[in-house]
Amino acid sequence: MLRFFVICAEIVLLVIVLRSPFVQYFFSDIQSTVSGWFVSISELPEQRELDALRNQAAAQLAPLKEFEANYLRRILASRSTVMRFHIAYCETTDINPNFSLGKRQQLCTLIEQSKLLEPDR
Repeated sequence: MLRFFVICAEIVLLVIVLRSPFVQYFFSDIQSTVSGWFVSISELPEQRELDALRNQAAAQLAPLKEFEANYLRRILASRSTVMRFHIAYCETTDINPNFSLGKRQQLCTLIEQSKLLEPDR
């Protein structure tokens, strides 16, 4: 019978400690850190593909003027910006004021060869 009361007292004490503000803050901090790790891990293949595309574009489109290089960095910053550029300038015949027709076509070819336009699985 004494063992039952000791176990009940331990459970009550554990509940009281776990509901304290410090422990709640501590667990929420751990949760946000671990979820940040998982987000980073899930974005790793996309970042590798973006890095490969940056390297290919820098090699094939060289030499670039400073404003062209800055614009290319902004385009290749994320998957969404690559997709927006592709929709705006590769799927249509709109004129891009930052790239000549030849460089734009080369960049569109590189983007289409990459895996960045594939839908998420």
